[in-house]
Order: sequence, then structure tokens, then C-alpha cells
Amino acid sequence: MKTTPAKARAYARIGDAQMRFGTLAIDQRPPLFNLVAKALNKDPEAVGAEVRALKGLLAETLARSVTGILIDPHYAFPAAMPLIPRETGLMLTLEHHRFETTEGGWRKSAIIPGWSVEQAVQMGADGLKLLAWHRPDAPPEVVEHQLEFVRRVGEECKKADRLFIFEVLPYPLPGEDEAAYNAKLRELSLQIAAAFADPGFHIDLYKLAIPGSASLVREWGGSGYSLDDLEADMREYTKLPAPWLLLSGGLNIDQFVDAFEHAAMAGARGYLAGRAIWQHPLRRYPDLAATRAALLEEGREALDRLNEVLLSIPPMHLEVDWVLEGIAG
Repeated sequence: MKTTPAKARAYARIGDAQMRFGTLAIDQRPPLFNLVAKALNKDPEAVGAEVRALKGLLAETLARSVTGILIDPHYAFPAAMPLIPRETGLMLTLEHHRFETTEGGWRKSAIIPGWSVEQAVQMGADGLKLLAWHRPDAPPEVVEHQLEFVRRVGEECKKADRLFIFEVLPYPLPGEDEAAYNAKLRELSLQIAAAFADPGFHIDLYKLAIPGSASLVREWGGSGYSLDDLEADMREYTKLPAPWLLLSGGLNIDQFVDAFEHAAMAGARGYLAGRAIWQHPLRRYPDLAATRAALLEEGREALDRLNEVLLSIPPMHLEVDWVLEGIAG
């Protein structure tokens, strides 16, 4: 795999020396806003300060157990940045958590208002993460909007010589039958990954979910398919033009460890997880002392389990041209 010196350095910053990535996401906005609002009996629009402080607590307790951390600029950055260890790589999210919904319920993604790749680089990001919603059966103008959205960000990341970390997710339409949606999620997951397989998107790391519905996994009480079946599907992810990481996507920690073991066997280079790590400890919120204790015990234990699997992934080496042309010897 070929890359530039700057991107090789960025890979090493958010991963380890063997291109393995044990990374934590605290860039989530609606999930944390809703959790805090419910715990405090407040409107989700009125808990920005509390969410900011909670993200700081997540960074304080968990960042030392991961190779890299993903944060958002408005809430996590001010509180978490002073607490992130020097040796932990920094990823900044780009996408707005609010998206345009067109007639029929199709989604168009957008960048956080007033935010850009250039600003994220200025704030010290080693990598820039973008989430795009995608349905291949969407109207052509929606599909093209999403493809162009990702293509444009990829070009900007290439120009900035920073890692482009891309997450793509499908979504149900309003009124779409849940069982029918879950039944086609396995095929849909592979389709959306393949839609962004062109090297012209300049993606450096893919962030992908299990190719299916957790409710249908037999080992987790479902009746659809096994983890071995999903491992075979995840081998298709490994054919993409850049390494991929498994996202937790709402799985609990036991499910996510199971899934990550199979993802590692299928060729994943690591994980980028959020709720699987901190959702259960946050049941203690708003008792901050109890929340901190739960994060230090349960959160770190979850990361230890994932990192044990991470170390089973064989080393991967980059091809980098370290010779700078035009400089006199």
C-alpha cells in the first residue's frame, strides 16, 4: 500500500507501528444529547454545556487506552483536547449530525456549518472523518449528491495531505417495514461499501459496520445468519482500496468483541468504537463520581478486551517514498 510521508506519519499517530488501530469515538452528538437530557429532565437543546463536560470526562478516563480518538469540534474539542495524551492520535469529525431529508425520506449529508477540512487541519487533526448516508436505491439526484459530497471531501483531504477516514451507513425510510429492512441489510451493507470503492474518492481508512442486522445473528439470538457468514462477507470489505476498521454501531460490548474477532480474521485493521465502550458506564450519569468510576473500570475493561484481539492482527507495512526531491544534499 503506497502513501505519502505525511499520511504515513498520520497512520502511525492514530494507530501503532504495525498499522493496527484501536480507536475511540466520542464525536457522537444526538446519542449523548439525548442521554444527558433524559438524565437531567431537560430539553436536548439546553444541555450543550453538560454534554461538553461529559465528553471531557470520556477523554480523561479512556483516551490512554486507545491509539487514537475521534472528537467533534464544537463540544468535544474544547473539553477533551487538553486531556488527550500526547501519544494518542487525533481525528476530527466533519459531518453535521443534522441532514437534509428529501421527499420520500432520502438523506443528503452536509458538513458542520462553518467547518472545513482546512480548519480541522489547523486544529491539529491527524485524520478527518466523514459520515455519509447512502441508499443505492435513492433517486439519482440524491445518489449523485452523496457521491459528490464524499468525492469533494476526499479531494480536500488529499490536498491537505491528511488521512480521509470514511464511514458509510444505510438507513431505513419512513414507514419502511423494520423486518423487511433488516432482512436486506446484509446485501445493502456490501452494496454501500462497493459504491465508494473507487480510488478517486481518496479514502485512506474505511469505517464500516457488520454487514447485516444484529437482530438476525444466530449467536445473538437471531435466526438469520451466523458470525461466520458475516466474516465471509467482511472479506469483501478487505478488497477495498484502503484498510478498514469495524465500527460498533450500537452493539453491546460482548457482541462487539465477538464481531471484532471475526472482523480481524476477515482482514480488518482495527476498531473505531463509541457506544459499545461508554454506553453502559454512562448509566451512572448524572452522578459524575460514579460515572468516572464506571468508565475507569468497565470502559477500560472493554477496551482491554478489544485490544487483546487487536494484537492478533498481523503487521502491515506501508510503501512510502521518504526521499524529498529538489533538496540539495
